[in-house]
Amino acid sequence: MELFKSFISIMAYASLGFSVAAAYLKINKIWKRKHIAEVADSVSIMGNVFDIIPLSFFALNFLFVAQWQGMIDSIIWIFAGVLSVLIGSRLWVQVDRNKTFWTRLKEALKLEKSEVGYLATSFFRPSGAELILEIFTRFAYIDQDLVDREKELIQSFADTWHLDIDWEQHEKLAKLEQSVSFIKTRDTVARYLKTSPPAEQVAQLIDVLHALVKIDENVSDQEALILKEVHQFLLSYMDDANIEANFTVLIAPQNRDQDTAIAALLPDVEKIAVAGGTGYLIGSYYSQDYAEVICDQYRALGFLTIDMVGDATGIA
Repeated sequence: MELFKSFISIMAYASLGFSVAAAYLKINKIWKRKHIAEVADSVSIMGNVFDIIPLSFFALNFLFVAQWQGMIDSIIWIFAGVLSVLIGSRLWVQVDRNKTFWTRLKEALKLEKSEVGYLATSFFRPSGAELILEIFTRFAYIDQDLVDREKELIQSFADTWHLDIDWEQHEKLAKLEQSVSFIKTRDTVARYLKTSPPAEQVAQLIDVLHALVKIDENVSDQEALILKEVHQFLLSYMDDANIEANFTVLIAPQNRDQDTAIAALLPDVEKIAVAGGTGYLIGSYYSQDYAEVICDQYRALGFLTIDMVGDATGIA
């Protein structure tokens, strides 16, 4: 037993080398950049002070009971903490050289106080929160009429997530052409799904969208149309019901001039072989009514646009 205790005591002293190396590596990473304001601001002064206080008592306690390994280890980390505090106080930042230490310390603590809730807030803020708010506002304006209850519901989410909404800026959504509003709303949902949100969050989004369109007890035709398309779109992401986008929109050029015009207008759209010639695949959608909206947009430009059931890529 005594031999084992001696071994542990030796290893404890040897482990001080790891503490020195760890403290050096952590300080060395920011020491080279200590003159950069953003680096200095990234150091938590209060966090280091909260480390130094108990470490000081530990060091004194180890001193009184003659546990030299623990005392030395505490001193190592106290020293590292003091250096971190000095870096966090912007001691080496050129623009703050003329300020006293206490002035720099006060400013650093003020900045840290303003940011203290950021991490806690991020735990309760869903991924893609900004995009979710954009989806909400686009839904609220889809009928070009934002009612107070819709605004209050959206604002409650923004307040909970500590995000700002510029309602004056969003008023331009009410002035969009109907077809443009439908397309941009669905595109925003697509951008949100590209962030790979968890399925539980997507399910909650579906519930909120249903509540949002029904909140004024009057579901408009525009709200019903976009809700049906987006609902199916979100369900397909969750893969609960193996839902597919069965309504395909295709533009069929009638002559060479139209072919050239479509290629210039939609450079990223795929050109495919279809029965009787070629066509441009605009997209596949979950709702026939929504697919018709897309068709009407291109028909208004003078193009022959077809809404077909099924996958157009299989047509030859």
